[in-house]
Amino acid sequence: MKNSFVFSTAILGIFVFGISLGASAQEPAKSGDDAVKVIEVTAKKYEFTPNDIHVKKGERVQIKVHSLDADHGIKLSLHPEGSHDKSPGLLFNDPAQNGKVQGRDQLLEFVAQQPGTYEFKCAKICGFGHHKMKGKLVVEE
Repeated sequence: MKNSFVFSTAILGIFVFGISLGASAQEPAKSGDDAVKVIEVTAKKYEFTPNDIHVKKGERVQIKVHSLDADHGIKLSLHPEGSHDKSPGLLFNDPAQNGKVQGRDQLLEFVAQQPGTYEFKCAKICGFGHHKMKGKLVVEE
């Protein structure tokens, strides 16, 4: 009888542990205590999809860029349009990744610290329409 109780308790513990693992696997990616908003961006001559991205102030953002036809990348402005503040409005985990192109995939992670509109553009010359390959990141209050 005692062995049956121990066995039942062990099975219940394993079941509860399994449920908690399944629940945590469905939560958004986290970095520290902050949830990460993941945005998938597709790049191809001469456009980004989406080219208009909206995030909230204080949000940790991860932009995953995948190029379909050639090496492209995104370079984000550090300051919002019209800002005269010298401190960056986007705080990157690794500032060297902003605009760095290595093949067809790029990962940018930052915290959107200051509201405003930030331009992004293609980080690698990709042809005659390269100068038109732009978008905007809007950080909302």
